[in-house]
Amino acid sequence: MTYKNILYKGCAAVCLIGTMASMVSCNDEMVSPEMNEKVLISDINLDVTPVLPLLVGSDTILNYSVLPENASDKGVIWKSGSPEIASVDEEGRIKAVHAGTAIISVMPAVGFAVTSTVEIKVVDEIIFIEDINLDMTENELEVYETASLQLRWQTIPSDPTYPTLKWESLTPEIATVTEDGVVKGVKAGTARVKATATDGKHFTKEFTITVKPIIFIETLSFVKESDKLALGEVYVPQLNVKPGNATLSALKWESSKPEVVEVDENGHFIAKKYGTAVVTATADYGDGNPISASMNVIVAEGKMNDSFEFMNSWENFNGQCLEFNWLEDQGILSLFPGADKNYKAIRIKRTGGFEFNVANYPILAFKVRFPKDVFEVSEKMEWYLDMWGGLSSGGKYGADTNKGNKAMEVLDCGDYKVFYADFTKKKVNTEMMPTKLQKVDNVVFEIWKIWYEADETGTIDVDWIKTFESEEALKSLINEEKK
Repeated sequence: MTYKNILYKGCAAVCLIGTMASMVSCNDEMVSPEMNEKVLISDINLDVTPVLPLLVGSDTILNYSVLPENASDKGVIWKSGSPEIASVDEEGRIKAVHAGTAIISVMPAVGFAVTSTVEIKVVDEIIFIEDINLDMTENELEVYETASLQLRWQTIPSDPTYPTLKWESLTPEIATVTEDGVVKGVKAGTARVKATATDGKHFTKEFTITVKPIIFIETLSFVKESDKLALGEVYVPQLNVKPGNATLSALKWESSKPEVVEVDENGHFIAKKYGTAVVTATADYGDGNPISASMNVIVAEGKMNDSFEFMNSWENFNGQCLEFNWLEDQGILSLFPGADKNYKAIRIKRTGGFEFNVANYPILAFKVRFPKDVFEVSEKMEWYLDMWGGLSSGGKYGADTNKGNKAMEVLDCGDYKVFYADFTKKKVNTEMMPTKLQKVDNVVFEIWKIWYEADETGTIDVDWIKTFESEEALKSLINEEKK
């Protein structure tokens, strides 16, 4: 088994701040004494991995901290969901009683903050780590100065009781390493990092990583001088760089308006608010001649660009999909349809709705792939776009014709079908969409009467969901993707 990013410390709780207000008598001359303001616990952080294995008969005390630090009453209450497997006392001492799994929870003694939990896995024996190997080739064990490298590893045996490793750099002046096994180059040379098992035997092994010197950037520009983003979109810009193997991790990024477009150290843009910002990338090698390039970024009203590469804003609506999975590594939604009498059906809904501006983006399109021949043999298939909440006349798109069934046009895009609505041509229920920024609380795409043979196991995949400035812009993208 390969382990990557396996240590996640802490169980956060949602903040809830409560205060006791001073009480004043209705009679202005009689004022009750002020009550001392109480500061309640808003967070309880457990210093433990999400799953904690314990050997039958052993015990341990969980370390924790509360926020804010000036809480009036820092007392907490511990509870075990299965005390016959793992018990816990008022001090947070957990005793492993019987093999199995138990959930230990902790909550404030005063207040209503969300409970923090940890899963206790009680085992009859501990399987110790006997060896650690990196699941990487020699060429992969190289990193440039300023760049980062995620280590991948395997343990022997592959299913240890305590799979978490403790990482340490033995040459921090050459490279550092995080608790998750991410190595960052500091200066050229050979770095040594040490991995130690966190079980009782503490098996240790050292590894070497080559840190290569920076390859300086000579020329730098953005492929696009300007682009439009959707609110909430994560965007990775394309760069023209010479030489082609220059070290991009040396770039420093800056946004003129981080409240509009935020940019992280890896050059990922995050659209935070409608507006315009200029993002600048700079390579400064301390020679007095920094190299930089800038890009104009517009966060546009009405633009949707849900491509499922970095995030997913859609959910299974009313449980209609038997299976609903966001496959981030493939950048798709993978759906297995649920029952629709003798047929199958899917319904998906955009989480939180969407702010349309059909004056800017009147086309809403869904790119969908069916299992082979399913679309063609589903002669009775129906599809709808349903929108309500925030509209004076919410309902089906194109409802005045066939109750909205097949109101969305369909275009071929290789193995995919693109279903699209044009809000300049058809109404939503009885009215046209307003030509201004308009929040719609519920946006639902649904397909009914899908014919699946009894042995069909293929999924229906959604590649992207986008808005477009025109039908021509949609068809232009389809033609590009066909290539």
